Amino acid sequence: MADLNIPSSSGTTSPYGINSYQASQNDKNTISITGYFQLLAAQLQNQDMTNPMDNSEIMAQMTQMAMVQSLTSMTEAIDTSTAVTSQTYAGGLLGQEVTIAITEEKAGQEVPVSVKYAKVQSIDFTTGDPTIRLEGDTKIYKLAHVIGIGQIPDPYKKTETDENKPESPGEEGSGTDKPEGPGGEGSETDKPEGPGGTETTPSR
Repeated sequence: MADLNIPSSSGTTSPYGINSYQASQNDKNTISITGYFQLLAAQLQNQDMTNPMDNSEIMAQMTQMAMVQSLTSMTEAIDTSTAVTSQTYAGGLLGQEVTIAITEEKAGQEVPVSVKYAKVQSIDFTTGDPTIRLEGDTKIYKLAHVIGIGQIPDPYKKTETDENKPESPGEEGSGTDKPEGPGGEGSETDKPEGPGGTETTPSR
């Protein structure tokens, strides 16, 4: 009986998992505007003379390549401008007293809970996005943690709303005050007394 070579799967890797691979950009899988014109020239030289390329198709391809080149240049210019603006802003914070948001990780996300006041000691541009370090603190903070220059009141501090809550009308007493009658006290009028000091009820 012939031996069947059945491939086995490792216990640490799921055989049903779907793995994806994305190739990095290089000169072989990307094309520039110069490479496009070289490819177009080679295509024109080797085209079938009995069935030449359509001029409208060539113009459409050239228009698309020009648009892609323009968008690429615009994106690079915006990224460069944003990086320069961030570095300029971060450089202006050196030696300034700033308000830093202190965060805690909750449910996998950083949530600001309080603030800290300190002077900026150094700024690091080597990590791409500028990071700052404060005096007397070894922790590195991102530029997004700066909520203001100077001492900004803590916007994350919990306030006692019950103490500042205004009292609603009628909160102290359960009922409203009764209007006074002609006698000065009470809501009922004084009834006339009959002979012997007893009150008489007027007949209807």
